[in-house]
Amino acid sequence: MEEDRNQIDKQIPAKAVVKRKRKKSLKVAILQTFVTLTLITVGSITTNFYFRSRNAVLELSDDVIREVTDKIILTTTHYLEVPANQTRTFSKLVTDANIINIHGRMWEYMWEQLLIMPQVQAYFIADTAGSYVQVRREPELATRYIDRSQEQPVERWFYRNKDYQIISTMERVPTFDPRVRPWYLNTGADPKIYWTDVYVFTTAQTPGISATYPVLDNRGELSVVVCANMPLHSISDFLGAQRVSENGLVFIVNEKNEVMAFPDKSRTIKTDPSTGELRLVLVEELGEDFITDAYQSYKEHNKVKFTSSTDGNDYVVTIIPFPKSFVSKWQIVVIIPQSDLLGSVNVTLLWALVIAVAIFIASLFAIYLITTNITRSIVTLARRTDKIRDFHLDEFEQVQSNIKEIDLMSSALLKATQGLKAFRKYVPADLVRQLIQRDQQVRLGGEKAELTIFFSDIRAFTTISEDMQPEQLMIHLSEYFNYLSQIIMSEHGTIDKFIGDAVMAFWGAPIKLVNGPELACRAALRCQERLHTLNREWKANRIPIFHTRMGIHTGDTIVGNLGSNERMNYTIIGDSVNLTSRLEGANKLYGTHVIISESTYRYVADKFLIRPLDIVTVRGRKEPVKIYDLVADLSESVSPKATGFCKYFTIAFDLYLEKKWNQALKVLLQLKRQFPNDTSIAHFIKRCLDFRSRPKGSMDHWDGSVALDEQ
Repeated sequence: MEEDRNQIDKQIPAKAVVKRKRKKSLKVAILQTFVTLTLITVGSITTNFYFRSRNAVLELSDDVIREVTDKIILTTTHYLEVPANQTRTFSKLVTDANIINIHGRMWEYMWEQLLIMPQVQAYFIADTAGSYVQVRREPELATRYIDRSQEQPVERWFYRNKDYQIISTMERVPTFDPRVRPWYLNTGADPKIYWTDVYVFTTAQTPGISATYPVLDNRGELSVVVCANMPLHSISDFLGAQRVSENGLVFIVNEKNEVMAFPDKSRTIKTDPSTGELRLVLVEELGEDFITDAYQSYKEHNKVKFTSSTDGNDYVVTIIPFPKSFVSKWQIVVIIPQSDLLGSVNVTLLWALVIAVAIFIASLFAIYLITTNITRSIVTLARRTDKIRDFHLDEFEQVQSNIKEIDLMSSALLKATQGLKAFRKYVPADLVRQLIQRDQQVRLGGEKAELTIFFSDIRAFTTISEDMQPEQLMIHLSEYFNYLSQIIMSEHGTIDKFIGDAVMAFWGAPIKLVNGPELACRAALRCQERLHTLNREWKANRIPIFHTRMGIHTGDTIVGNLGSNERMNYTIIGDSVNLTSRLEGANKLYGTHVIISESTYRYVADKFLIRPLDIVTVRGRKEPVKIYDLVADLSESVSPKATGFCKYFTIAFDLYLEKKWNQALKVLLQLKRQFPNDTSIAHFIKRCLDFRSRPKGSMDHWDGSVALDEQ
């Protein structure tokens, strides 16, 4: 065999022989240089590996800490501010300075919010006479009032189940006076939310914070205080679920060194030996030397990141303050044992040295086999990548070649990239990316997730399409879809499908988003703004304009692969999808552009200018849905006219829900003079006139909702 090969080499021109040897020089080059390069590089690589790995691990820990603390800040802020904002809403419902006269109605309003906000321990109101109306969750569900408007004050308790049914009652002479409580004394006459310091709730025996909002009389003096109690034990539970490292610790403190939340919530309070009352635990009272030393070092040097030592162990300490906009001066303390971060690096370094020595000894004998396997692997990888392009994952074939392996792999990767780029136009790019990264077979099925769903539709599209040539219509509609798609995808939305002239998209899958409702609302407003500009251009060019209606809803939805084993579609199904579609169609009734549901409103109420629109029941759903008109983004400039419109429409709507038809009509008629073409104003004027004319008592059981399909 060797002789035959030599004869062939003699017949090949010298230039060709040199070229062939150069292509096969990989093995020779490795054999000639391996020993020298190994001796020179092992030391430098090992040293460089250690320091780079150490820095990479520390940088990664910073990213993990930032991600965890950002999540804690966001969760804590949302946890406190959402129920606190409800005190402002409740203040608008206080229509009598003697709150005992309205205690039944206030119980119902506050009870509803108590049930949907698990972070609230109690809602209550108190007037200047010392009367008190409360609903509470802990230690057991109950409603309560203290009546000091009569000569003999009385306190009555009504213990209830979740369905608001009375289980038992109790009556006694009141000893509790709300007017001397810190939350009442802390409330001023300025119309804003007031916050107390964190303290131990007397009834629930847990640390918590209270938020209040004042109700003023005609003279601008304090008349009633509305309050929400929010215990912090849920935040402690949330901290316990966070993992910054195997033995890392995360807790929250305030400027008084008091522990606000700790993974073990039982350690956040203690009995004061001097007073015998429960109080918040100080950092140094947690009983852990490494915590005390770390926090003391922070107080002395005021560094937000440093290393602390206790009993020969080093700890990496990071202090992250809450934003200035937060209700109080809180800080997140993160303490991580340095061994958690660098222990794996040291072990890896030791093993790297052992492996390097073993490779050096064995490589002289195994290099030929290794290089052969590398060549074979490169070819196999090229063919495998070529199959990935077509997603023929079960048709791998091994192709052997002795030349141009790298060129072949590069060509295959280029083809695969082109194939994936083409496929991306039909399937969400994030979904394709996940499938490739997971390296798993695609299966039919789905999972339940909370998504924000978006529907859009063009008004009078059928009429428009009848007046245009098919080719022109397709070009015009494609341009329209292109602009909307770019905006939706730029706001991290997943476009499900185009249904005729409609767009269906969603947020929260396949990539989970903590701010999906906000992104969806911002995308809708951006689309409307862009269409406003486009419609002016199209109108100037004698091209039909597209007035688009949109609906947004956030709710549990089934998302996954739907279809057959041969052809699948990554999509969403369920009641939330149907509801979103109906919200989009409801714009026609109210003359609006973007309608959002109450579940979406709860997430975005403080970020957008929104007005309540109606309470409706839709076909297929028993429970009524409160819907809202999404008007503008508060992060941008908002006209005073739009702000005033939303403010007074909200007042009229609240009066309408309270069945005060005449008062609601008065506000609506004033609005109509300023906005004569607004459909929603005319709609509610008609309703108020209708309801007012109905027989007395016929509206007693009306809950504010109307059937959407019957309007």
